[in-house]
Amino acid sequence: MISFEEFSKQKDISITVLRSWRQRYGLPVIQIGRRLYIDDLDFDKWVEDHKQIYNTPVKKIMEVALPKQCRKSGIAGKIQRIY
Repeated sequence: MISFEEFSKQKDISITVLRSWRQRYGLPVIQIGRRLYIDDLDFDKWVEDHKQIYNTPVKKIMEVALPKQCRKSGIAGKIQRIY
């Protein structure tokens, strides 16, 4: 169990971020009087519980409405390759 200040230096996380995680996401802390302490094991468990995996977004194909003249002349293929 270490103080907020020591923990922020050790993990290279600002105190402001730690406070916002405490208020918004329920970061587990121990409060004795006005002082706040964090247990390393509790923090590691909290990180594992709040970990999310983000996939890369799928690129969407854009459909373009073309006049009949463009469809017949082969310009449509060139335009679709561009967009």
